[in-house]
Amino acid sequence: MTADERSIADAGACWPIAWMLGLLMGLLVPAEAAELNITAEFRPSALDPTHNRFVNTTPQSGYCAQHANFCRAGDFTINTGVNVAQRRLFGGGDDPREKWYLAVDGNWRDVVVRNANHHELNARIRVFLVGMQWGLPSDGTAPGANGAATGGCRGRLGVGSGRFYRYAWDVADANVVCVRSPRAATDRVASYLNFSIGYHLETPNPLQAQDGQYTGSVTYTVGNGQQIDLGQGDYSDSELTLQLLLNVAHDFKVAFPAESPRVQLAPEGGWSRWVDHGLPPARLRQALPFQLTTSMDFSMKLRCEHAAGSRCGIRNHADDVVVPVDVDVTLPGMTNLRDGRPAQYTALSPDDGQAPRFTPDGYLMQRRSTLRFTAEGDAVTEMLRTPGSHWSGDITVVFDANP
Repeated sequence: MTADERSIADAGACWPIAWMLGLLMGLLVPAEAAELNITAEFRPSALDPTHNRFVNTTPQSGYCAQHANFCRAGDFTINTGVNVAQRRLFGGGDDPREKWYLAVDGNWRDVVVRNANHHELNARIRVFLVGMQWGLPSDGTAPGANGAATGGCRGRLGVGSGRFYRYAWDVADANVVCVRSPRAATDRVASYLNFSIGYHLETPNPLQAQDGQYTGSVTYTVGNGQQIDLGQGDYSDSELTLQLLLNVAHDFKVAFPAESPRVQLAPEGGWSRWVDHGLPPARLRQALPFQLTTSMDFSMKLRCEHAAGSRCGIRNHADDVVVPVDVDVTLPGMTNLRDGRPAQYTALSPDDGQAPRFTPDGYLMQRRSTLRFTAEGDAVTEMLRTPGSHWSGDITVVFDANP
């Protein structure tokens, strides 16, 4: 036998071993985790400016899709895809896990969701309803159920035939164990067909969220003696993960009268008192109106061509002297998050650590707002010291939704 022939023979001898190893590994694979996407979104509404809630966009499935008339307004269910086999359903005996059985963690669960910028929001979710449909070997009779469920679960519609039984239970805000007996004559092996959950989702105020998609998840263990337990049987999955996908699509626009607005500081009432009578003005000021459309929080910061201590300034081109200019903003319908006060004459600063952050009371559309630029006190005295002088400088106002 040549070397090539030995190599081929050896390789051929390994095939049955590899197949047997693969089969053995297949038997050792643990139960998988089922994952459900729960989606919701926020978009501002011109028809309802006070709208500040996420809207559920997850496709309805499961019990409430099958029996909408037995679900209340706002009830929402989704199929889990979890299956259970070899489930004994026994009308006699005392083992509650062989009855119509449900143990579930119905407590509120906290979920932290994050967007691409790692901005975090806090949400909560809980299972409030469980819908089940069991497949049964047909013998022409329906197993039905006797009596009310114990453990605090409230029943919804129960329907069935010789081949299936479908029902749903409301779940209290607690760890619950609920049992209901099938008819005494029932002794069958059932297979689970459709297991759906109804959930309540509490979301944060989207007006205080950045744009983008926020994701986070919560996981329940599934199976015998776990957080979700449908009775003794063989479970297709050992975990059920609820993946939250919250999408925020804000509206934000700032419109000034001109693309590059110019501010000319002047005394209130004009220069006549100074020119005609030599009376110095107390301050020089100009208001710059703009229109604001927003459904989100944002901060406002200054960027200065000429710094003047903790403020921006303007410079005398003749002798390179800089004097400070105060900048403030009024935003009707918005609140300063730093002090909880309305955003009226709120001072702006080039120090990012002092930047005020504002939140809208609702969806603001083309809300008339105002920036004010003011030079006063020693700044005015210095400017009037050199009549005919020219003072200028660029002050950039930054509207920052992602601080």
